[in-house]
Parts: sequence; C-alpha cells; structure tokens
Amino acid sequence: MKKFVSILIVINLSFATVSYRDAIEGSKKNGKPILVEFYASWCIPCLEMEKTVFKDPAVKKELRDNFYFVRLDTEKDQEIFCEGETLPILSCMALWEVEGIPAFAVLDREGKLKHLATGDFKKNEFLNFLKAIKADLKK
Repeated sequence: MKKFVSILIVINLSFATVSYRDAIEGSKKNGKPILVEFYASWCIPCLEMEKTVFKDPAVKKELRDNFYFVRLDTEKDQEIFCEGETLPILSCMALWEVEGIPAFAVLDREGKLKHLATGDFKKNEFLNFLKAIKADLKK
C-alpha cells in the first residue's frame, strides 16, 4: 500500500504549479517558458477552468512538459518580478494591460511578456492556445 500512495503523490506533484520565483529561476536555466494565470477566488470562469480544463490529462501533460505554470491570486498582496523590476501583482497586470481575469501571460526566460490572453477557455481552446504559443516561441 505504501508504494501505491507514493506513486500517487509523485503523479500529483508532477502537475503542481511552481512559485513565481522558482519559475523565473528555472526558465533562466533551461529556457522553458512561464505561463502565469492571474485569477481570484470570486472569479466564476477561473473556478470553472480549475474544475474542468486544468483537470484534463492532455492539458496537464502539455503544461507539465512545456511550461512552468504559475497561478497568481490577484487578491494576495504579493510582489513579482515584472519587466525588470519587482512590482505588486496588480501593478504588473496594469503594466501588461491585463484588463480582466482569468488572464494568461506567457513570459520568456528574462521574465518579459511574450503573449497575453484574457478570458476563459474550454479544454480544446486552451490546448490550441498552448500549442500555438509553443510553436511561436520556437521560431
């Protein structure tokens, strides 16, 4: 039974989001892009995506294999590295002209914004978004 429990823990952690700091450091080392989701606990589309899109095995695999996935709660008083400086989350969102949530920012290894999408996605739309970003970043 212990082996089974250990395997489940590893599987669950393989999709765990990482901290923003760890994503920036990891991306600098290996070039894997960062996907930041801006969300809030009161955001109905955010909650719906969490229950459906982010539970889908294909989405989990795409995120795990090709991105550092960071979820940032816009209600938390937290500062993040944004365009070369450390700013509160809401200031960073304003700098990137994020107009609503959920919002998805794709950052390069330097923490610079490469792509931004606002609004909720269905599973196939989100997978297409991720694949398009991956293809664009390879150019």
